[in-house]
Amino acid sequence: MRFCLSLLLLSLLSACGTISFTPAEYPLRDGLITAFKVAGPTTVTNGQPSTDETIVYSYMGSKLASNLHAITEVMVQQTAKELAKSGQVNSAGSPKSIMLRVDSLLSEYTNAFFWKSNIRFQATLGNGAVVTKTVPHTSGVLQQDLNGCIAEGVMALLNDGQVRAYLAQ
Repeated sequence: MRFCLSLLLLSLLSACGTISFTPAEYPLRDGLITAFKVAGPTTVTNGQPSTDETIVYSYMGSKLASNLHAITEVMVQQTAKELAKSGQVNSAGSPKSIMLRVDSLLSEYTNAFFWKSNIRFQATLGNGAVVTKTVPHTSGVLQQDLNGCIAEGVMALLNDGQVRAYLAQ
């Protein structure tokens, strides 16, 4: 009986085609990004010009699509919030900037109702340095897997030694 229900569910999902995915902030709990020094005000901008549709999940005919500009914008907004929350700003420093560009976000169904995603992005710092990262995330809920992966990217970015050194200058 369970097998028949699973087969029915999968066949219904495969008939759905491409569904729009709107990325949203997945809040990070306090302490995941440790406090750090920031010398001067920091702006975070979206450097991803592409608004073309991209598939962020595909399994047995069912697909979720978004665009890299919208995904990057969620990452930009969350990075700015986390900077305000964890960054200890000394306004006497020179202005800083971080330009983010998400190059891919993709979730894959593993098994036993778990999804595994990866986000690949670049952060161009105001001093010209480019930090490139690929960050994984796993969840039992597809939406949370995708949004949580963006949040994990923010966490990896703001815990990166090169980024912290730049912000502290």
